[in-house]
Amino acid sequence: MQSKPSLLQQLLSNSLWVYCIQIFIVLSGTTLGLFFLGHEPLIIPVTLGAIATALTDFDDRLSIRLRNLVYVCILFFGVSSILELLHPYQLLSILYLSCSSALFILMGALGQRYATISFGTILLSIYTLFGIGEYNHWYTQPSYFVLGALYYGLSAIIFYLLKPTQAIQDNLAQSFEELAKLFRIKAKLFDPDNTVKVEQLLYQLSLQNSQVVQSLNLSKRTLLTRLKASRANKKTIESLELYFLAQDIHEQATSNYLHYQQIQQQFSRTDVIFRIQKNIHFLATACEHVATSILQQHEYIPDPEHEYALTQLQYSINDWTKAHPNNIEVKNLQLILKNLTTLFEQLNRLNKHAPFIENSSRPLLAEINLLDDDIQNLTDLWLKIKQQLNPQSALFRHAVRIGFVFAAGSLLSLLPFAKHGYWILLTSLFVCQISYFATKSRLKLRTLGTILGVIIGVPVLYLVPSVEGQLILTIIFGVCFFYLRSKKYAMATLMATLMVMLIFNLKGAGYSIMLPRVIDTLLGCFVAWFAVSFIWPDWNFRNISRNIQRNLTSNLEYFDAVVQQYQTGRNNSIHYQHVRRAAHNAQIELSNMISSLSTEPNPNAELVQTAFRYLVYSHSQLSYISALGSHRLQLNDSLLLDLMSSCQSILKQSLLEQHHPNSDLLTQKLKEIEELGQKNEHTEYLALILKQLSLLLETLPELARLKNQLLQLEIR
Repeated sequence: MQSKPSLLQQLLSNSLWVYCIQIFIVLSGTTLGLFFLGHEPLIIPVTLGAIATALTDFDDRLSIRLRNLVYVCILFFGVSSILELLHPYQLLSILYLSCSSALFILMGALGQRYATISFGTILLSIYTLFGIGEYNHWYTQPSYFVLGALYYGLSAIIFYLLKPTQAIQDNLAQSFEELAKLFRIKAKLFDPDNTVKVEQLLYQLSLQNSQVVQSLNLSKRTLLTRLKASRANKKTIESLELYFLAQDIHEQATSNYLHYQQIQQQFSRTDVIFRIQKNIHFLATACEHVATSILQQHEYIPDPEHEYALTQLQYSINDWTKAHPNNIEVKNLQLILKNLTTLFEQLNRLNKHAPFIENSSRPLLAEINLLDDDIQNLTDLWLKIKQQLNPQSALFRHAVRIGFVFAAGSLLSLLPFAKHGYWILLTSLFVCQISYFATKSRLKLRTLGTILGVIIGVPVLYLVPSVEGQLILTIIFGVCFFYLRSKKYAMATLMATLMVMLIFNLKGAGYSIMLPRVIDTLLGCFVAWFAVSFIWPDWNFRNISRNIQRNLTSNLEYFDAVVQQYQTGRNNSIHYQHVRRAAHNAQIELSNMISSLSTEPNPNAELVQTAFRYLVYSHSQLSYISALGSHRLQLNDSLLLDLMSSCQSILKQSLLEQHHPNSDLLTQKLKEIEELGQKNEHTEYLALILKQLSLLLETLPELARLKNQLLQLEIR
């Protein structure tokens, strides 16, 4: 069993708590530190500069962190200075603010790191408006912002140097946590009383699969950036092994060997289904323990009860097989048992030193140059941006909306009732997201958080009149904001409202900004809603047919790669990893698109229902291919290889070439599979292949029907 860590170990292994400590130190320096040093006028700009820089913080190796800090300081000083100089010319200032913000959003095309820096720079532009015209020289406020940026940036580098592997550990642990959730959902499919919720559970499984893939992608990006910095050391190699283990477990976990709808018919009155469910729960718990061992840097210790449960399942399956020797489900049970055993052995290997670790890093090392986010030259920069310069690009539409939002918000701020119009821009920036679905959810949370912040802020300012007390509360609310911003957006907004109210109270404007804060928040939310609803709305560009085509093509390319390895032998090549990841990424895009359908104004109920069912069947096909991929070995059976090739052709003709599935041909192939499966000389391994091929063909007609129905509904 896992030993319980001490409270100190738990705190130090929790990167969020460590990050909060860092924020606490930074805000203490920019508030109480400057106050006691007698530099009270610097508190607001330096604190805002530090906050904006904190929101640009992006995990990377040391050299890139230093480079990012230089970029941030240059950009902060530049945009703030331009706004200071343009302040007397309001129309030019509005035009610059609108165009520059749209351009910075487009910079996100260069990579996530540049997108993060761009967002922080746009935020700093708004912060500049807070104190514009209050200083004697145009360069004073920009210099203070840079001072805050340097202070935060250097503190972040120090914390990074104290534990440079923290991000790798966090991301790998998160990957195993997401795998655990995937197992928990999958266990529900083996509930003997679950007769009507199968499709709903399969949909949840598809959504959770998206979370796993995104987490694995983040883990890989973190590993790659470290590998580019230097030769792989022991720690990095161990992390690579964990990444590849998570990837293999994911392929096994997404495998499917039977029709879940038929489970109750065969096993609802036996202990087999309960024991399968119990073993899947053990796998979920094991993944959670692996995540904990990664974070707390101790060896993973398998649960002995897991092995016992697996043994008892094997006995139950053997008993059931003897009682039902001719039942077709016998082979399916053996496949499930084999899968569960393989997963158990993979996890058990963690507490031993596997001899193949050093070789396991080679495929990932070879991908480094392929996944390099850095801009190579001006031509590369232009090509990446050029690809986004059309309304089909969600990033381009978002950039245009942000430009409009800033222009509209700036014009509204000129009206008499908008005394603190920059709050309109600040609200719009945080609320206006790249998709309508995300924007709609933030509208409510932002408004709720702001109103609650104002209501709570009145007694806070009254009960804590001293400057020192208010600065202490500023630090507390600031730390709470950074802790909650990725967890509870409404609460984070509440904390941000209180923090800013206290900061502005240093100018004697605490009470006076309360009502305008609410009004401007409502205006900012309205402008953001208007932008995402009427400027190239998402539903005009969802392009269901393109998403389906990409999804089907990726799945079939993954299937082709799997079949090829059955012909030539197992090989974790870059190509295989690429097509596997592309298939799961395409599934994520499809899932996101379908999830957003129900949030559109006046959603088409038939379209939504059909799309959800299509997603379930698409995910099922991917899980059947994953099962074949997880057990791939070279085959010498020409009949099976020919059967695989026939399945490839049938799937391509039916799904990509718009041919209706030939029912006679499908019946013939399924009969061939059944006849091959009944031959005694076929091993358990070959039975697995036959079963997966039959599942692919059995679900094909419904998948093709749903696809055609979706395309017809889109045309309407």
